[in-house]
Amino acid sequence: MENENGYSKKVQSALMVMFLLGIFIGGMDSGIVSPARTVIADALGVSADTSIWMITIYTLVYAVIMPISGKLADRYGKKKLFVFSITVFGIGSALCGISDYFGGYSFLIVARIIQAIGGGGIMPIATAFIGESFPKEKRGAALGLVGATYGIATTLGPTIGSGIINIFGRDNWGLLFFINVPICVVVVIMAARIKIKEKEFTDKKLDVLGSIIVSFMILSIMYAVTNLNFHDFGQSLKSTNVYPFLIVFIVLLPVFIYRENRAEDPIINLDYFRNRNIRITLIMALVVGCGMMSVVFIPQFGENVLRLSQGSGGYLITVMAICSGIAAPVGGKFIDKYSAKAVLLVGFASTVVGTLTLALFVSKTNNAIGLFIALALMGIGMGLTMGTPLNYLMQTYVKREEASSAQATLSLIKSVGIAVSPNILVNFIAEAGDKMPTKLMEVMPKIPGMASSASHSLGVSDVPSNILNSFQNADVTSITGVMKEFSNFMFDKAKPLIEQGMVGHLPPHTSMDTVFNGMKAQYLHQVDGAKTVIENTFQSTLNSGFASLFIASAIIALIGFICALFLKNKDSESSK
Repeated sequence: MENENGYSKKVQSALMVMFLLGIFIGGMDSGIVSPARTVIADALGVSADTSIWMITIYTLVYAVIMPISGKLADRYGKKKLFVFSITVFGIGSALCGISDYFGGYSFLIVARIIQAIGGGGIMPIATAFIGESFPKEKRGAALGLVGATYGIATTLGPTIGSGIINIFGRDNWGLLFFINVPICVVVVIMAARIKIKEKEFTDKKLDVLGSIIVSFMILSIMYAVTNLNFHDFGQSLKSTNVYPFLIVFIVLLPVFIYRENRAEDPIINLDYFRNRNIRITLIMALVVGCGMMSVVFIPQFGENVLRLSQGSGGYLITVMAICSGIAAPVGGKFIDKYSAKAVLLVGFASTVVGTLTLALFVSKTNNAIGLFIALALMGIGMGLTMGTPLNYLMQTYVKREEASSAQATLSLIKSVGIAVSPNILVNFIAEAGDKMPTKLMEVMPKIPGMASSASHSLGVSDVPSNILNSFQNADVTSITGVMKEFSNFMFDKAKPLIEQGMVGHLPPHTSMDTVFNGMKAQYLHQVDGAKTVIENTFQSTLNSGFASLFIASAIIALIGFICALFLKNKDSESSK
């Protein structure tokens, strides 16, 4: 028996598995590299600043490719372009893995570019194909599986990456990329065995010039927002990594609009931005992209709340992944039964409640139960908003022959949110970090023979880089040891003042060094005695930064909630 698209149930199931496998590796790869970046940098002998390019270059190329691959899929067939994307992604992944043994960092960067060229086409094409392969009354459930797969893959990516490094060792980081290759091979074999006919829409001339212009625009705006520092926004705008690229984007924008309004087959249909419902959907995509990145800060926050050692909070993401994975398909079915608008409202509301719980309750009480409840609510919110309803709405509002390019536009807008959000949110952690030295010095024992002001001045002057690095990487479990290391340095700096105060007060035949070393040992013992106070101060100060961060995340989700209120109640309303 065939469905309305001409596919038998067996073929449709096989296609579903094929596309979901592609979505899984695409989603997983977006986060699997992040926890291993420093490992790869050390292995290839590059600095931390240079190593960030292994992620930045992938993000930039991925964003550029999305609208182009979406348009090509609409013209030449979604299955063809999907298989091409998977093949290129697999080749790029293999080359990335090989760079562990051959070629060095430059080779890895080239391989990441190839990988991104393939990766940029996977999600929008797969989403469009799955959405149109099911009748409208079952489309929500089908897209719910897409949302669940992508949500689980993106949230588990960092955990899988850390697990591979921990199990196989730092010298085998190439496995992070090799893991994609067999899955890509399976997808290509499945595609070769599944025979379907797709109509090509090639009667209009491809907008090559528009593709070039939009590529430069995307590269410019994505690179600029990635380098913006909202902690020092004014100075950041003056950076050569920001303002020249913003200028390029601003100059090209009217040129692009002029070109697309006259193109026979525009690379991005500007009518999307003229249609009220599509415009609201795209704004919500930006909001969802921004909101997704609050997940990045969950492990560190959880470690601080539960007093775990650094790097052990990744499992908290699993809580969100499970809840998101359950919520996405359930939300898809609710879309079919009720509406995408209703699901979005529930999802954004759940996110608001979850983030406010973290900000107003967990950050002040360090309550473990409250933490897990809040993470569950955030996971449910992500599952209900991250992909399914927005993909459903976009597919509903556009013509079938524009499905892939419409989904690509949606993904592109979401990517802009993903790029800019961390730079905004990390500002709150940076502000807490600025307060940390002063807060800690207030609870530290005073060095004998020194005024409090002198103690404070020594705390911020001429500190060795190894101590600064230890302080910057400290967590609630290690901060007392770091402060002892700092105290040892501070005590030595204060030695002349202390010795000056002891002149004339020492017993006969007593060495100045003996007395000084005894005082230092006693002081460090006092620091040990103040461990609880030091840890509490560190924890509460850092939590204050996280509280502000999660309040900002709640505001972002609230904006999404308000936008959803303005959607038409009937999702079936035509975009025309």
